[in-house]
Amino acid sequence: MELVWRPLATADIPVVAALYNAAAAVDDTGELLSEEDFAESFAEADLPGGSLAVLVDGVLAAYGLVVLRDDPVGVNRVRLDGMVHPEFRRNGIGRELLPRLVTLARSLHTARHPDMPMVACTMVESRSAGHAALCAELGFTADRYFHEMEVALGESLAQVPIPAGYEIVPFSAARAEEVRLVCNATFAEHWGSTERSPQEWAASFTNSKRFVPQTSFLALADGAVVGFVLARHYPVVEEMTGVRELWIGDVGTLAEHRGRGVAAALLSWTLAQGKAQGYHRAGLSVDTANSTSALGVYERAGFEVARTWIDYGLPVELDEAEG
Repeated sequence: MELVWRPLATADIPVVAALYNAAAAVDDTGELLSEEDFAESFAEADLPGGSLAVLVDGVLAAYGLVVLRDDPVGVNRVRLDGMVHPEFRRNGIGRELLPRLVTLARSLHTARHPDMPMVACTMVESRSAGHAALCAELGFTADRYFHEMEVALGESLAQVPIPAGYEIVPFSAARAEEVRLVCNATFAEHWGSTERSPQEWAASFTNSKRFVPQTSFLALADGAVVGFVLARHYPVVEEMTGVRELWIGDVGTLAEHRGRGVAAALLSWTLAQGKAQGYHRAGLSVDTANSTSALGVYERAGFEVARTWIDYGLPVELDEAEG
């Protein structure tokens, strides 16, 4: 099998989306993305220097994408995304694709952060035995586990009262910068978290077509934001499964306001509003080693584990001339 390697281009978006969703269906990952979703990620990526298309007789057999953060701290965990089409698996493509992506990631990293250590990382659904075996073979180790959890938005949703001294209000664009700062402060000590720059924040929320402010809410104390639930909606999930899902992208409470039921009330309010707006299900991802007891909050709200993802990491050695 003769492979042709080249960088991705925006013209590849339709075939990349089709490949990704074909693989997601076979692997039962539950992760579906549209052409618009890939257009957003391609716009943020360095396609010439940080992407690969793998072609067989002119057909896209696999792709890879390097995802960088704007302001890494301490260690730069550079994410490698990619997929081999199910019809082209068992031909060694993934074994060649992943090391090539590591090389591209190292080049991009050293150009931006030459004095910072780097870890190449990739997410693997826990049931994907072949993918996990490939990571282990190439020296990656399982650094962290994340539960993907779901709850049906039916009649049995628990209603949690808002704690005294707090109020819940809808997200508003006027508070976007305040929410960004509170979000950064909330996640400052979380594993693998880095501060979102104004540009990253806008790309993830205020400028993203997937962000749904009408089902995102803020907790206020004395008029200031102290907690938040920020939600997204991916229409492709409904188109392909018939299930309208509200994705809870970020949930957080400032440290000094934790333990008072703020997050539980915010989540309860969000789920109730999501149900009223016609969503069938809510989903979220949580670090299984989260130090803020978030897993318990989600379980009490009715969420159950649907899948587990593993964050595999590979420390990358930099040449002395590089860093």
